[in-house]
Amino acid sequence: MIGRTIMSPHPLRISSPTRWLRTWGPVAALLVVVAVASMIIVTGLRSSPTPPARPLLVSSGDWAPFVGPELPDGGPVTKLVVEVLSRSGYRPEISYTSWTLAEERVRSGASLGMFPMVASASRRADLLLSDPLIDFEYVLFYHRRAGAPAVSTPADLAALRVGGIAGYDYWAELDAAVGELVEFPSTADGFQALADGRVDLLAEGLLSGRAALADPTFAGDAADFGYLPGDNPLVHSVQGLHFMMADTPEAAIVMRKFNRALAEMRRTDEYADLVADLVPAASREVTLTPVGDTGLVELRDAAGRLVLLAPRGTRAQVLAWPDAFLDAAKEPTGRILVRVKVSNGPAQGRVLYVDARALLLTEEGS
Repeated sequence: MIGRTIMSPHPLRISSPTRWLRTWGPVAALLVVVAVASMIIVTGLRSSPTPPARPLLVSSGDWAPFVGPELPDGGPVTKLVVEVLSRSGYRPEISYTSWTLAEERVRSGASLGMFPMVASASRRADLLLSDPLIDFEYVLFYHRRAGAPAVSTPADLAALRVGGIAGYDYWAELDAAVGELVEFPSTADGFQALADGRVDLLAEGLLSGRAALADPTFAGDAADFGYLPGDNPLVHSVQGLHFMMADTPEAAIVMRKFNRALAEMRRTDEYADLVADLVPAASREVTLTPVGDTGLVELRDAAGRLVLLAPRGTRAQVLAWPDAFLDAAKEPTGRILVRVKVSNGPAQGRVLYVDARALLLTEEGS
Protein backbone atom coordinates (compact mmCIF):
# COMPACT_ATOMS: atom_id res chain seq x y z
CA MET A 1 0.00 0.00 0.00
CA ILE A 2 1.34 3.38 -0.95
CA GLY A 3 2.55 5.42 2.00
CA ARG A 4 2.73 2.44 4.36
CA THR A 5 5.93 2.05 6.30
CA ILE A 6 7.36 -1.45 6.25
CA MET A 7 8.88 -2.38 9.60
CA SER A 8 11.64 -4.93 9.88
CA PRO A 9 10.99 -7.77 12.22
CA HIS A 10 14.54 -7.26 13.55
CA PRO A 11 15.14 -3.47 13.65
CA LEU A 12 18.11 -3.72 16.04
CA ARG A 13 20.02 -5.99 13.67
CA ILE A 14 19.77 -3.40 10.88
CA SER A 15 20.75 -0.38 12.95
CA SER A 16 23.52 -2.07 15.00
CA PRO A 17 26.22 -1.96 12.24
CA THR A 18 25.49 1.70 11.68
CA ARG A 19 25.98 2.55 15.33
CA TRP A 20 29.17 0.47 15.43
CA LEU A 21 30.64 2.35 12.48
CA ARG A 22 29.75 5.67 13.99
CA THR A 23 31.32 4.72 17.33
CA TRP A 24 34.38 2.72 16.34
CA GLY A 25 34.99 3.72 12.74
CA PRO A 26 37.32 6.65 13.50
CA VAL A 27 39.30 4.52 15.93
CA ALA A 28 39.71 1.75 13.38
CA ALA A 29 40.81 4.24 10.72
CA LEU A 30 43.41 5.67 13.08
CA LEU A 31 44.76 2.19 13.85
CA VAL A 32 45.09 1.49 10.13
CA VAL A 33 47.02 4.74 9.59
CA VAL A 34 49.37 3.93 12.50
CA ALA A 35 49.97 0.41 11.20
CA VAL A 36 50.78 1.64 7.69
CA ALA A 37 53.11 4.32 9.04
CA SER A 38 54.90 1.74 11.19
CA MET A 39 55.41 -0.51 8.17
CA ILE A 40 56.87 2.40 6.21
CA ILE A 41 59.28 3.27 9.03
CA VAL A 42 60.40 -0.34 9.49
CA THR A 43 60.88 -0.77 5.74
CA GLY A 44 62.87 2.46 5.60
CA LEU A 45 65.11 1.39 8.46
CA ARG A 46 65.76 -1.97 6.83
CA SER A 47 66.64 -0.42 3.50
CA SER A 48 68.77 2.39 5.03
CA PRO A 49 70.81 0.92 7.94
CA THR A 50 73.10 3.12 10.06
CA PRO A 51 76.38 3.32 8.14
CA PRO A 52 79.28 1.49 9.84
CA ALA A 53 82.27 3.41 11.13
CA ARG A 54 84.69 4.26 8.33
CA PRO A 55 88.07 2.48 8.46
CA LEU A 56 91.07 4.77 8.89
CA LEU A 57 94.66 3.54 8.39
CA VAL A 58 96.95 5.22 10.94
CA SER A 59 100.72 4.85 11.47
CA SER A 60 102.66 4.92 14.72
CA GLY A 61 105.98 3.74 16.11
CA ASP A 62 107.47 1.61 18.87
CA TRP A 63 108.04 4.05 21.73
CA ALA A 64 107.48 2.75 25.25
CA PRO A 65 105.71 3.68 27.45
CA PHE A 66 103.59 5.73 25.01
CA VAL A 67 102.94 3.44 22.04
CA GLY A 68 104.11 0.10 20.70
CA PRO A 69 102.86 -3.26 19.40
CA GLU A 70 104.08 -5.07 22.53
CA LEU A 71 102.27 -2.76 24.99
CA PRO A 72 98.75 -3.55 26.28
CA ASP A 73 96.23 -2.11 23.79
CA GLY A 74 99.18 -0.65 21.89
CA GLY A 75 100.05 1.67 24.78
CA PRO A 76 98.07 4.41 26.51
CA VAL A 77 98.46 6.95 23.70
CA THR A 78 97.30 4.40 21.12
CA LYS A 79 94.31 3.67 23.34
CA LEU A 80 93.60 7.41 23.56
CA VAL A 81 93.79 7.97 19.80
CA VAL A 82 91.66 4.90 19.04
CA GLU A 83 89.01 6.09 21.50
CA VAL A 84 88.97 9.64 20.10
CA LEU A 85 88.71 8.42 16.50
CA SER A 86 85.97 5.97 17.47
CA ARG A 87 84.00 8.80 19.09
CA SER A 88 84.48 10.74 15.85
CA GLY A 89 82.84 7.98 13.80
CA TYR A 90 85.92 6.18 12.47
CA ARG A 91 87.41 2.71 12.87
CA PRO A 92 91.19 3.15 13.14
CA GLU A 93 93.58 0.44 12.00
CA ILE A 94 97.00 1.00 13.60
CA SER A 95 100.23 0.06 11.81
CA TYR A 96 103.54 0.27 13.72
CA THR A 97 106.70 1.22 11.87
CA SER A 98 109.69 3.58 12.13
CA TRP A 99 109.03 7.29 12.69
CA THR A 100 110.64 8.23 9.38
CA LEU A 101 108.48 5.75 7.45
CA ALA A 102 105.35 6.79 9.37
CA GLU A 103 105.81 10.37 8.20
CA GLU A 104 106.58 9.28 4.63
CA ARG A 105 103.37 7.24 4.55
CA VAL A 106 101.26 10.18 5.65
CA ARG A 107 102.85 12.56 3.16
CA SER A 108 102.39 10.04 0.32
CA GLY A 109 98.80 9.24 1.27
CA ALA A 110 99.52 5.60 2.18
CA SER A 111 98.37 6.37 5.74
CA LEU A 112 95.72 8.90 6.67
CA GLY A 113 97.30 9.83 9.99
CA MET A 114 100.21 9.32 12.38
CA PHE A 115 100.85 9.78 16.09
CA PRO A 116 102.28 10.73 18.56
CA MET A 117 104.44 13.37 16.89
CA VAL A 118 106.19 16.54 18.04
CA ALA A 119 105.11 19.68 16.17
CA SER A 120 108.31 20.69 14.41
CA ALA A 121 108.40 23.72 12.10
CA SER A 122 108.46 21.53 8.98
CA ARG A 123 105.43 19.55 10.12
CA ARG A 124 103.50 22.67 11.05
CA ALA A 125 104.20 24.05 7.57
CA ASP A 126 102.47 21.35 5.54
CA LEU A 127 100.60 18.94 7.84
CA LEU A 128 97.42 19.20 9.90
CA LEU A 129 98.11 18.97 13.63
CA SER A 130 95.59 18.02 16.27
CA ASP A 131 95.35 19.73 19.61
CA PRO A 132 97.95 18.19 21.97
CA LEU A 133 97.20 14.62 23.03
CA ILE A 134 99.53 14.89 26.03
CA ASP A 135 102.64 16.84 27.01
CA PHE A 136 106.03 15.19 26.56
CA GLU A 137 109.16 16.03 28.57
CA TYR A 138 112.55 16.11 26.80
CA VAL A 139 115.76 15.92 28.86
CA LEU A 140 119.48 15.34 28.30
CA PHE A 141 120.79 12.08 29.76
CA TYR A 142 124.42 11.58 30.81
CA HIS A 143 126.51 8.67 32.16
CA ARG A 144 127.40 8.99 35.83
CA ARG A 145 130.91 7.68 35.24
CA ALA A 146 131.75 10.78 33.23
CA GLY A 147 129.69 13.04 35.47
CA ALA A 148 127.07 15.66 34.64
CA PRO A 149 128.43 18.28 32.21
CA ALA A 150 127.94 21.91 33.23
CA VAL A 151 125.57 23.52 30.71
CA SER A 152 124.41 27.10 31.20
CA THR A 153 125.08 28.71 27.80
CA PRO A 154 124.71 27.63 24.16
CA ALA A 155 128.51 27.58 23.92
CA ASP A 156 128.66 24.98 26.69
CA LEU A 157 126.31 22.73 24.77
CA ALA A 158 128.04 23.34 21.44
CA ALA A 159 131.30 22.03 22.91
CA LEU A 160 129.72 18.65 23.74
CA ARG A 161 128.86 15.62 21.65
CA VAL A 162 125.07 15.32 21.84
CA GLY A 163 123.28 12.22 20.58
CA GLY A 164 119.77 12.00 19.18
CA ILE A 165 117.38 9.37 17.82
CA ALA A 166 116.60 9.01 14.11
CA GLY A 167 113.17 10.37 13.22
CA TYR A 168 112.92 12.63 16.28
CA ASP A 169 112.31 16.37 16.06
CA TYR A 170 113.94 18.16 18.99
CA TRP A 171 113.34 21.57 20.53
CA ALA A 172 114.57 24.81 18.97
CA GLU A 173 117.11 25.81 21.66
CA LEU A 174 118.88 22.45 21.42
CA ASP A 175 118.97 22.50 17.61
CA ALA A 176 120.31 26.06 17.56
CA ALA A 177 123.07 25.33 20.06
CA VAL A 178 124.24 21.95 18.78
CA GLY A 179 123.70 22.24 15.05
CA GLU A 180 124.04 18.56 14.19
CA LEU A 181 123.33 15.68 16.55
CA VAL A 182 125.11 12.33 16.52
CA GLU A 183 122.22 10.18 15.30
CA PHE A 184 121.37 6.65 16.47
CA PRO A 185 118.73 4.27 15.09
CA SER A 186 117.15 3.57 18.50
CA THR A 187 117.07 4.79 22.09
CA ALA A 188 118.91 1.66 23.26
CA ASP A 189 121.70 2.34 20.74
CA GLY A 190 121.92 5.92 22.00
CA PHE A 191 122.30 4.83 25.63
CA GLN A 192 124.91 2.26 24.64
CA ALA A 193 126.88 5.00 22.89
CA LEU A 194 126.58 7.11 26.04
CA ALA A 195 127.91 4.21 28.13
CA ASP A 196 130.78 3.67 25.67
CA GLY A 197 131.79 7.34 25.80
CA ARG A 198 131.00 8.02 22.14
CA VAL A 199 128.70 10.91 23.13
CA ASP A 200 128.51 13.15 26.20
CA LEU A 201 124.74 13.60 26.29
CA LEU A 202 121.69 11.90 24.81
CA ALA A 203 118.51 13.85 24.02
CA GLU A 204 115.48 11.71 24.81
CA GLY A 205 112.14 11.85 26.57
CA LEU A 206 112.35 11.37 30.32
CA LEU A 207 109.75 8.60 30.44
CA SER A 208 110.75 6.90 27.19
CA GLY A 209 114.41 7.05 28.24
CA ARG A 210 113.66 5.45 31.58
CA ALA A 211 111.55 2.78 29.87
CA ALA A 212 114.45 1.95 27.54
CA LEU A 213 116.89 1.71 30.47
CA ALA A 214 114.50 -0.60 32.35
CA ASP A 215 113.93 -2.86 29.34
CA PRO A 216 115.44 -6.35 29.86
CA THR A 217 116.98 -6.21 26.38
CA PHE A 218 119.22 -3.29 27.40
CA ALA A 219 122.46 -4.68 28.85
CA GLY A 220 123.41 -1.59 30.87
CA ASP A 221 122.46 -0.64 34.43
CA ALA A 222 119.77 2.04 34.64
CA ALA A 223 121.40 3.40 37.81
CA ASP A 224 124.47 4.41 35.76
CA PHE A 225 122.52 7.14 33.97
CA GLY A 226 121.14 10.48 35.10
CA TYR A 227 119.74 13.56 33.39
CA LEU A 228 120.52 17.26 33.66
CA PRO A 229 117.92 18.82 36.01
CA GLY A 230 116.37 22.27 35.85
CA ASP A 231 114.20 24.31 33.53
CA ASN A 232 116.97 25.81 31.39
CA PRO A 233 115.58 25.50 27.82
CA LEU A 234 118.99 24.32 26.66
CA VAL A 235 118.63 21.07 28.63
CA HIS A 236 114.88 20.65 29.10
CA SER A 237 111.71 21.12 27.06
CA VAL A 238 108.05 20.20 27.36
CA GLN A 239 106.42 19.61 23.97
CA GLY A 240 102.92 18.60 22.95
CA LEU A 241 102.46 15.28 21.18
CA HIS A 242 99.97 15.38 18.31
CA PHE A 243 97.93 13.34 15.85
CA MET A 244 98.86 14.51 12.33
CA MET A 245 97.37 14.21 8.84
CA ALA A 246 98.16 15.42 5.34
CA ASP A 247 96.77 18.90 4.66
CA THR A 248 93.77 18.06 2.44
CA PRO A 249 90.10 19.14 2.57
CA GLU A 250 89.02 15.59 3.46
CA ALA A 251 91.58 15.35 6.27
CA ALA A 252 90.48 18.74 7.61
CA ILE A 253 86.98 17.33 8.19
CA VAL A 254 88.42 14.37 10.12
CA MET A 255 90.68 16.66 12.16
CA ARG A 256 87.81 18.93 13.20
CA LYS A 257 85.86 15.91 14.46
CA PHE A 258 88.99 14.58 16.18
CA ASN A 259 89.65 17.82 18.06
CA ARG A 260 86.03 18.07 19.21
CA ALA A 261 86.08 14.51 20.55
CA LEU A 262 89.50 15.04 22.15
CA ALA A 263 88.32 18.19 23.93
CA GLU A 264 85.33 16.31 25.33
CA MET A 265 87.47 13.40 26.48
CA ARG A 266 90.06 15.61 28.18
CA ARG A 267 87.34 16.72 30.60
CA THR A 268 86.74 13.16 31.82
CA ASP A 269 88.32 11.01 34.54
CA GLU A 270 88.91 8.41 31.83
CA TYR A 271 91.44 10.72 30.16
CA ALA A 272 93.12 11.55 33.49
CA ASP A 273 93.51 7.86 34.33
CA LEU A 274 94.79 7.04 30.85
CA VAL A 275 97.61 9.60 30.84
CA ALA A 276 98.32 9.72 34.59
CA ASP A 277 101.71 8.04 34.20
CA LEU A 278 102.66 9.94 31.03
CA VAL A 279 102.47 13.63 31.89
CA PRO A 280 105.76 15.42 32.67
CA ALA A 281 106.95 14.31 36.10
CA ALA A 282 108.05 17.80 37.16
CA SER A 283 104.54 19.11 36.58
CA ARG A 284 102.79 16.57 38.81
CA GLU A 285 105.15 15.33 41.54
CA VAL A 286 104.11 16.80 44.90
CA THR A 287 104.73 16.34 48.60
CA LEU A 288 101.69 16.46 50.88
CA THR A 289 101.66 18.58 54.03
CA PRO A 290 98.95 18.89 56.72
CA VAL A 291 96.60 21.88 56.55
CA GLY A 292 94.51 21.22 59.68
CA ASP A 293 95.18 20.94 63.39
CA THR A 294 95.77 17.18 63.38
CA GLY A 295 99.26 17.41 61.92
CA LEU A 296 98.30 14.70 59.42
CA VAL A 297 97.44 14.78 55.71
CA GLU A 298 93.72 14.26 55.09
CA LEU A 299 92.92 12.07 52.06
CA ARG A 300 89.32 12.47 50.88
CA ASP A 301 86.89 11.17 48.29
CA ALA A 302 85.48 13.25 45.41
CA ALA A 303 82.70 14.58 47.66
CA GLY A 304 85.22 15.79 50.24
CA ARG A 305 84.52 13.07 52.81
CA LEU A 306 87.52 11.93 54.87
CA VAL A 307 88.79 8.49 53.77
CA LEU A 308 92.30 8.11 55.22
CA LEU A 309 94.99 9.96 57.13
CA ALA A 310 98.60 10.04 55.96
CA PRO A 311 101.84 11.28 57.55
CA ARG A 312 103.50 14.57 56.68
CA GLY A 313 105.83 14.18 53.69
CA THR A 314 103.67 11.64 51.85
CA ARG A 315 104.39 11.93 48.12
CA ALA A 316 101.81 11.87 45.34
CA GLN A 317 101.28 12.41 41.63
CA VAL A 318 98.70 15.00 40.58
CA LEU A 319 96.29 13.33 38.15
CA ALA A 320 94.39 16.46 37.16
CA TRP A 321 95.03 20.09 38.11
CA PRO A 322 91.82 21.90 39.12
CA ASP A 323 90.43 24.63 36.88
CA ALA A 324 91.28 27.29 39.47
CA PHE A 325 94.98 26.57 38.82
CA LEU A 326 94.62 26.69 35.04
CA ASP A 327 92.19 29.55 34.40
CA ALA A 328 92.77 32.82 36.23
CA ALA A 329 89.28 34.00 35.28
CA LYS A 330 87.68 31.30 37.44
CA GLU A 331 87.56 32.25 41.10
CA PRO A 332 87.34 29.41 43.62
CA THR A 333 83.96 29.13 45.31
CA GLY A 334 85.06 26.90 48.19
CA ARG A 335 87.65 24.34 49.13
CA ILE A 336 89.70 23.21 46.14
CA LEU A 337 90.20 19.45 45.96
CA VAL A 338 92.97 17.98 43.81
CA ARG A 339 92.88 14.40 42.49
CA VAL A 340 96.14 12.58 43.28
CA LYS A 341 97.66 9.10 43.25
CA VAL A 342 99.63 8.42 46.43
CA SER A 343 103.23 7.33 45.69
CA ASN A 344 104.43 6.06 49.08
CA GLY A 345 103.36 5.27 52.62
CA PRO A 346 100.36 3.26 53.85
CA ALA A 347 98.06 4.64 51.14
CA GLN A 348 100.49 3.96 48.27
CA GLY A 349 98.64 3.41 44.99
CA ARG A 350 95.35 4.89 46.19
CA VAL A 351 93.65 7.53 44.02
CA LEU A 352 92.09 10.11 46.34
CA TYR A 353 91.64 13.86 46.78
CA VAL A 354 93.51 16.38 48.94
CA ASP A 355 93.02 20.03 49.83
CA ALA A 356 95.00 22.13 47.33
CA ARG A 357 96.73 23.84 50.25
CA ALA A 358 98.37 20.50 51.12
CA LEU A 359 100.39 20.43 47.88
CA LEU A 360 104.09 21.24 47.97
CA LEU A 361 105.78 21.18 44.57
CA THR A 362 109.03 19.25 44.43
CA GLU A 363 111.78 19.24 41.84
CA GLU A 364 112.53 15.75 40.64
CA GLY A 365 116.21 15.08 40.94
CA SER A 366 118.57 13.32 38.63
